[in-house]
Amino acid sequence: MDSTKNAFPPSVRSALDMIKDLTGGTCELNTATYHVAGKEVAVISAEGLSGALMQSEMLNSAFITAAAQPVKSGDELIDLIFGTLLVSPDKTLITLIDDGLIRLFSGYTLIIADGSSRVIAFGTQMFASRSVSNPVSDQTVYGPQEAFTENVRVSITLVRRRLKTPRLRFEMLRAGKLSKTDVCIAYIKGRASERAVSKLRSRINSIRLDAVLSSGYVRPFVEKGYPNTLFCPSRLTERPDTVCTALTEGRIAILIDGTPFAMIVPTLFSEAFLTPDDLAGKPVYVSFIRWLKYLAFFLATLFPGLYAAAVFEPESFAFKLLLNLYSAEESSQFPLGVEVIIITLLLEVLKEAGIRLPKAVGSAVSIVGGLIIGDAAVKCGIISAPLLILVGLTATSSFVIPELSQQTSVMRIVFILAGSLAGMYGLACALLLMLANICAMDELSLCYTSPVIPLDKRRLTSVFWQKPPAGGAADD
Repeated sequence: MDSTKNAFPPSVRSALDMIKDLTGGTCELNTATYHVAGKEVAVISAEGLSGALMQSEMLNSAFITAAAQPVKSGDELIDLIFGTLLVSPDKTLITLIDDGLIRLFSGYTLIIADGSSRVIAFGTQMFASRSVSNPVSDQTVYGPQEAFTENVRVSITLVRRRLKTPRLRFEMLRAGKLSKTDVCIAYIKGRASERAVSKLRSRINSIRLDAVLSSGYVRPFVEKGYPNTLFCPSRLTERPDTVCTALTEGRIAILIDGTPFAMIVPTLFSEAFLTPDDLAGKPVYVSFIRWLKYLAFFLATLFPGLYAAAVFEPESFAFKLLLNLYSAEESSQFPLGVEVIIITLLLEVLKEAGIRLPKAVGSAVSIVGGLIIGDAAVKCGIISAPLLILVGLTATSSFVIPELSQQTSVMRIVFILAGSLAGMYGLACALLLMLANICAMDELSLCYTSPVIPLDKRRLTSVFWQKPPAGGAADD
């Protein structure tokens, strides 16, 4: 399309008519016309997005001073207001109506002067937004208690306040043909790979969706091979300190307007077992807790499958334990594999209900599911009592690593089916397939299983043991 067709006309009335025609006369547009230095001037803003008081304070003095100046044309008036009279750090001259509408609905105010095809856009953003609050999903005891908000400008401020280096870069892109959502790429120059930043920038620019409303819209475009991998080479966080830590390690953060979660790419499998509190605790205790998390991940994914596979090899149990399990399973009406699948699916239903329901009702769901339904299922012979212990241990273990909750739910079902149908052999095959899927993930030249595969002896110990922070010389 020819850019001249979208240019502002030099007539104020024509410009207002074009804007009204493109927006369909939407009710939130505020338009006011003035006569300044013998020229007709129009001021346009969007109600609820720009501050009326800020706009009045900035324009009153500018228009009064301009009225006393000898101005011969609209271009001279625009140059006078923009260059001398309008005191605003966020102002620009635009010539295209498309650019003007994007800025208008981003909280800017437009000044149109008769006889000039250039329009002044200056920032008067004053829309309602949620204040900075405590993190909801990434809880910490000793770390900072601040979380990102839906306003990308506020999120940028929270990162900049912690990293004052001039090498910190913020690049603003737009995604969504209709929403024109601001998507910000953050990285530290010299730490992050320029090739990775360029590749990530091109992936975001390739988004052809009508609207981008949250990180879920951007994630499939950012992650290469998104539908074919079980694990995610990116992670979501609402903590500014977590983003700052990732930036110092050479990662890239993506902040999206409208969502309080930042995306960090690339990420590693071992980082799901780390928390901001690790540096605040004693290294011995933190290492102990980290090993407990690895054990919890094993229990949440493999333990139900192992229990189901043990039917094929009952000699793997101790004799007394085998007798107890046999007497418990004797009253059940279904095979052991079917029982494990039923109770696992019931657990996922209760988890989903607890997440989606309001908090006041969510606690009641756990009571009804855990006590009433579980006890009734055992008495009716649908499931056995040992399976209640199994599902309770599995559910508790999965809550230890919330970042991998989706993956553990899927892998748990896969391992149960493999163990029920083929015993330990099927379980081993499913485990090998899962490891192959994980090891094949190579996002932005960083292997997801690093530093274990490929082996990096220098960083390997940090995966299993917590080391005290070591001082070092930082680059200027």
